[in-house]
Amino acid sequence: MKQRYLFNDLICSLSADIRNSHLRLPTFVVERQPQEIWRHKIFCLLSSQFNAQRAVNITDRMLREIPFFEMHLPLSKIQDTCFRFLSSPQIGYRFPKIRALQISLCWFPFAQIKDEYHEYVSSFGSEVEARKHIIELFPGIGLKQASMFLRNIGAAKRLSVIDVHILYYLKVFHNWNVDHLTSKRYLEAEMLLKQDAERYNLELNVFDTVVWTAARALKKASAHV
Repeated sequence: MKQRYLFNDLICSLSADIRNSHLRLPTFVVERQPQEIWRHKIFCLLSSQFNAQRAVNITDRMLREIPFFEMHLPLSKIQDTCFRFLSSPQIGYRFPKIRALQISLCWFPFAQIKDEYHEYVSSFGSEVEARKHIIELFPGIGLKQASMFLRNIGAAKRLSVIDVHILYYLKVFHNWNVDHLTSKRYLEAEMLLKQDAERYNLELNVFDTVVWTAARALKKASAHV
């Protein structure tokens, strides 16, 4: 019970500070540079079941060492190049084979629409529909990765990135004891967050960030008690 009160106080405080402009809103700039959009897409692939900060570092290094926008190679060559990079001793990525395949398969459709990516996303009429098509078009991109990707390139405000911190929040406030997220469960979790975001008068992507920040702070504090 004490944990719930502390969690609630943190969320209320952060939400109030944001509404009253005492705390800067999380900003997700509309990214239109194809190279940066591709960077976000690779990060979303590499960060799945992997440490986020390490995924950032590997993504940056990959884009420095593999000139995707200068190569005119068949997908098999791109896959081989990515595999050799990810499996090298200096990188030591956990899933080099499957991620190399996914990156190569994502590159082809991305290359066709890279200069008009936001126009492509906005053509679907809703963020949920855009996410659905992103998942269908790009191998390795699931609900969480697609939501994070669209949010990070500034193409979505009403999608949630459900991770362990959000699941912790749902467990505390909604008695949601779900560890494995099916697509159906993911959408149920997102709906609960949308309802809570409305109560706090915040956009879902902002409330999502507030919850993530509060959950992380509470877990960190609990670990030192």
